[in-house]
Amino acid sequence: MPAGSTQPNPPSPQWALRLALSLSQRLSASRRQPDQGLTLIEGLVAIIVIAVTIVSITPPIFWATGTRVQNRKVEQASQIAQGEIDRVRAIVERGGYTLNQLPPVPFGTAQEDIIRGTTIRAPNAPTATLISSKPLCNTNTETAPTNYQQYIPIDTDNPPNEPANVCKPEFLVQTFRSLGVDSNGNPATGLATPEGFVMGVRVYASVAEAELRANRGEIRQASLKGTSGLGGQRLRPLAVQYSTIVRSIASQNLSIYRKLCPASAATTGQC
Repeated sequence: MPAGSTQPNPPSPQWALRLALSLSQRLSASRRQPDQGLTLIEGLVAIIVIAVTIVSITPPIFWATGTRVQNRKVEQASQIAQGEIDRVRAIVERGGYTLNQLPPVPFGTAQEDIIRGTTIRAPNAPTATLISSKPLCNTNTETAPTNYQQYIPIDTDNPPNEPANVCKPEFLVQTFRSLGVDSNGNPATGLATPEGFVMGVRVYASVAEAELRANRGEIRQASLKGTSGLGGQRLRPLAVQYSTIVRSIASQNLSIYRKLCPASAATTGQC
């Protein structure tokens, strides 16, 4: 060894022990890392992804559900309108009917306007009767309204948990007809029952009652396509139908039908 140089001291046993212990702890930590849970950042990212997914799919679900409910109401309203037309047609087919069994006449209104429905105002008052599926609520007398601006409340829903004496109409029905013609094809006059006439039916939702009573109701059918809300049903009918009613048992009634719905009229296809 050269003169004047000093020999390095060998590592002490304590230093070697500390080094071994440190390496052992690092190795143990690296082995435990795969078994550890999510970090805070990873948890926040997962929460954000779930929240974005929920926000993205919730509106379409509500929209689809609401549209389905509205379509169901329109379908029920259409069935009610068609049922009223079929009821009046059955009365006429049986014969022996009276004027109070037929829809009211808006006097001074042309027959073409009945079919178009352009001058027949919306109803503004209820009748004294209620048609209901509940026996305790049903007060129907099979008598038509005396005024075409009256509507008939109809209760079609019967929830299992609702008391039998709770009467809440879901629909409001307005019916009207033209003056009609007699068996000879002449305009019906006085108290003579017509052999044929044109009738119309409008079915409003119960939510429109306040607007109808305030004379703010409209006559054009509501459009509920692509909506989950009430749309125009607060003012407009859910269903509007027109039909020509003629007794089919008499041979001359074909000519009566042609008079009520001539092929050259602007309303062809609506009778």
